[in-house]
Order: sequence, then structure tokens, then C-alpha cells
Amino acid sequence: MLEGFWIRNFKSLRQVGIGTAFPQFVYVEDPVAVLPFDLGTTTLLTGLSGSGKSSVLDAFSFVSDCYRHGVDYACGKRGGYDAIYSHGGKGTMSFGFHYRQFGESVAATYAVSIGFVKNKAPYIDSELLAYRNGKESFPIAFLQNSQKTIRYLAPDERLSSSDLTSVEFTDLKHLGLAALQSHPKYPVWSSLRNLFENWSTDDFHIDAVNGLDLTQFKPHENPRGARLYQFIKYFIEKFGVDAEAEINRIVSGIPNLVSVVLDVANRNRPLLSFVMEGISIPIPVSHLSEATIRLFSYVLRLEESQPAPLITLDNPENSLDKTHCWFLAELLKKFDVATHGSQLLLTTQSAELADATHPQNVWIFGCDQAGFAVVERAADLIPPPENPNEPKNLEQNWFSSMFNDRI
Repeated sequence: MLEGFWIRNFKSLRQVGIGTAFPQFVYVEDPVAVLPFDLGTTTLLTGLSGSGKSSVLDAFSFVSDCYRHGVDYACGKRGGYDAIYSHGGKGTMSFGFHYRQFGESVAATYAVSIGFVKNKAPYIDSELLAYRNGKESFPIAFLQNSQKTIRYLAPDERLSSSDLTSVEFTDLKHLGLAALQSHPKYPVWSSLRNLFENWSTDDFHIDAVNGLDLTQFKPHENPRGARLYQFIKYFIEKFGVDAEAEINRIVSGIPNLVSVVLDVANRNRPLLSFVMEGISIPIPVSHLSEATIRLFSYVLRLEESQPAPLITLDNPENSLDKTHCWFLAELLKKFDVATHGSQLLLTTQSAELADATHPQNVWIFGCDQAGFAVVERAADLIPPPENPNEPKNLEQNWFSSMFNDRI
């Protein structure tokens, strides 16, 4: 489970932290600003347009790009380091993730700091991996530009130990976390790597349905049209002749959808068609509405048997009508990490989706006078109940009635 994260000097996110972290290992000016509440199964970000919600999701995608392809690719994809570094910021761009293997007592915080020298390419300034077992936290791996080594520590060792195991590391373009082998004494390390390798980021573009390239398949990719087909091919590779039945099992219940037809005669370019209510002839996916394709993509990711460890959705309500939003809201209500083995991070301005999420898991974004993002937890803005023994449960449509003026 991802229990918290922080982002510094990335776009409008001058300093934003949500959830748990080890304060002594937080690369921000004010560790107190990292709001100390464990993230739940679903974390919802809402607020004013342009307040930084989507930048949070892009920060996750940025770190994933750094992990997979290196910092040059991640920065270049977004217009360069200068284009994404917070205007007027001080220090390096940094990201941190606090993680706990589900059901385990040992937690980990991973932090990476990315620097930039004028007229030169960006580089990884430092990385830190720290563990906590009980109340005590300690670093076990540390990479710094000046040292170019990664130091391992056993649970009973400290940084002052003279017999630390060192691994030479000279690549300042790729995350050391991606290069390290799993440490046998710290199984959560493997889970953290799995999170970085397999979280699913959302970047939906309806025009990408055409011009499909099925030469590769990847599970848990973003739901763009071409990637949707790669995801379908992943189902074909995984379930074989049962792929169509598995897809129909997952998407049953989508409004107006009768069934999905999957023709795998050409395995490199399978045909995906939809049987809709009142229409007897299957409709090719390229002829469907954006709303239907969106909802189909979201349901596949949320309801598959082995979903990505973290799923991000950016304004999934776009183009959906009320019926589709209500259907998606019902999926959010029953989405549970213990059952699905996954977490969900989404942005929205939809009252239907926000009302489906407990206010302690809803974070409201705004902007300060300088235009940087500020974050408040919705539960902290709710008046306490008249009876102090009653929980802070709200009537239905609490978002609509109490926070509509904020968006």
C-alpha cells in the first residue's frame, strides 16, 4: 500500500505532501506540511481547475518514466527540465513515496532528488531508501552524486558502520532503484519496485483508437486507444481462448452494453466489437462514442483479476453522462485494496464520484497568491457533529452541498 507521497518543485507543486512519510527523510522545506494521514484504497483529488490536481498524476508518470527510461527521457517528454521546474523554486526537484507491503509491519520511504545544471542535462542528485520497523526508522540504501555508490545496511547497522556493503554506481541518468537487485532482508523492496514498474497511468485520447500497433502488449498501460488494444492483447496472451469470456465477465453491467465480441483470427490485430442494446450488428470499437470507450477502459482496469498495484485516473467523468458516472461511482464504492490488491488515485470535479468517496480520502486543491498548489483534507473542513460520540458521517451529496462553490 502506498501510504503517502510528496512532490517538490514540479510544475505548480512547489511543495505538496499527502499521507504518511518519515519526517527526517522528507525532501521538503517544511516536513510538517506533509499531511500525516495514511492514504486509503481510493484517494480523490478535487478543486479548482489549474490548481495542480493533474500535475500530481503527471508527477507519478514522470517518476515512472525516470524509472523505465531515465531522467533525460522523462524531462524531454515534458519540454525539458526548465519547463516542469516550479518557477522561482529553490533546491532540486524531489519526489517521495511511503510504502508498506500489505499486511506487513515494516514500512519504507523512497525519495529521489533530480538536479539540473544550466546548459547541461538533468541528473539524479540523490536517492534514499529508508525502513521503519516499529517506531525506529533508518536508511538502508543511499545514493549521492558525490559518492556514486549505493550502501546497504543490515537491520542492526547504522551509517557509521565500517563494514557496509557498497555497490559501485556511476549512472546518474537512471534510478538506482531500477538497477538494484532485491534485498533478501527487505521483501518490501520487491513490492516497491513492482509499484514503480506496473502502476497504471491515465492519458486518454480518443483519436488514438485509429492507427493501432499491436506488435507489443503491456498490462496496466494507460487507456489511450492504441494502448487499449495492447491491453486487450494482454488479455489474449493471458487467457487464450477464454479472453472474450473474461472481458465480458469484467464489463458486464456497463449501461447499454450487451456483450463484447473479440475476433482473434489475426492475433497481431484482433478485432474488438461491441453489441449494444437495440442494435443487432456488433459495432467496431473505432465507431463507438468516447464515453463508451472510456468506461470500458476504466472498468477493465478496476475489475480485472490482477489489477495494477496503483491505478490513476484523470477526470474520468469527462464525456460520461449521469448514468455512466453513477455506474463508475458504484465501482469506486466497492473498490477495496484487500480484495483487489490495488489502490486508486484519481482527480475529479464530479459530485457523483466525490460523494462515493469518504471525506477523509478526499483532498481539495487550491492556489496560493503565487499560484502554487495548496491542499486541504475535506474531512478537516467539515463541522464536527453535535454529538461528539458520533462519527463524521455526512448525508449523501455532501460534496455537492458543501464544496460546490470551490470548483
